[in-house]
Amino acid sequence: MSLLFQARSLSAAALITAASVSGIALAQAQGDRPDSHERELAQIIAGEGHSCPQIESVSTPQSSEPGWDILRPEVVVCRNGNRFMIVTSGRRNARPIVRPLPSIGQRL
Repeated sequence: MSLLFQARSLSAAALITAASVSGIALAQAQGDRPDSHERELAQIIAGEGHSCPQIESVSTPQSSEPGWDILRPEVVVCRNGNRFMIVTSGRRNARPIVRPLPSIGQRL
């Protein structure tokens, strides 16, 4: 009986090791892909006819003014130097507003 118990324990340990190794590899592979929110923002920008092949950073300005948290403005910086402000409403069927901003280093 103890031989059977040892075989099952060894089998369980092998399965746990294999699962953890494959989980680490999967997490590393997913870390290289862009975030789903960044992909969504890139699609919104492209839908408005602007060029933003890859997003470098996304920032959310903070303000204590009423209604600011409902509109959720985000500033998107693209790898090609373009910048956009995207404002999404809390409403499901409202389209996001996309406004180009001056590029970094470009004067207003």
